[in-house]
Amino acid sequence: MLGLFVKSATQEGTEVVRRTKETEVICKVKAGERGEWKIDTGVHFLDHMIETLAYYVEFNIDLKVKTSKSILIHTIVEDSGITLGRAFLEILKKRMGRGVRGFGFAQCVLDEAFVQARVSYEGRAGCYITRGTRRFTMVEDVKEEFMESFFQGFAQGMRLTVHLDLMRAEDPHHLWEAAFRAFGEALRQALQWDEWRKGGIAGIRGTDE
Repeated sequence: MLGLFVKSATQEGTEVVRRTKETEVICKVKAGERGEWKIDTGVHFLDHMIETLAYYVEFNIDLKVKTSKSILIHTIVEDSGITLGRAFLEILKKRMGRGVRGFGFAQCVLDEAFVQARVSYEGRAGCYITRGTRRFTMVEDVKEEFMESFFQGFAQGMRLTVHLDLMRAEDPHHLWEAAFRAFGEALRQALQWDEWRKGGIAGIRGTDE
């Protein structure tokens, strides 16, 4: 699926590789004590946002993107989201036998910026982004619209429903950092152990995924 290969997967971590004609994305995600993350996508702001996600989801993330010479930044951003989403899907699937919450929500701020995030694992991809703030042209070294592609890719890779409400901001950096904070916190909740829900997730019981 989507050029993805799962090299290893446990309840506590996974390694996933995605290869296409344009990119090779190597991703490792692991629970436990906070480590030294190695994130190199070739896009400075995306590296920073994945670091933010790792901090708030409370999983160590290593991610490396290798590209062809003609690669577009949009592809790097989306492919990183797809691969990282698949990595978290593998962890969630392994945790379902013992019981996992499967959904989460959060709201986070960074100075003037305010964002709300809600996630739910339904086994289907859906990404819904709304704005109470204006659009920006660029955020650091990437077009702002490409940041939306990360969440669309993540939802696709994890088969996750994502609702992201960009409520308020004057600075695009603050806006998207608040978004990754809120998304990471919501995802952390979704991955929490919950023995009440042992063996499945509401709406998809009786399936392998």
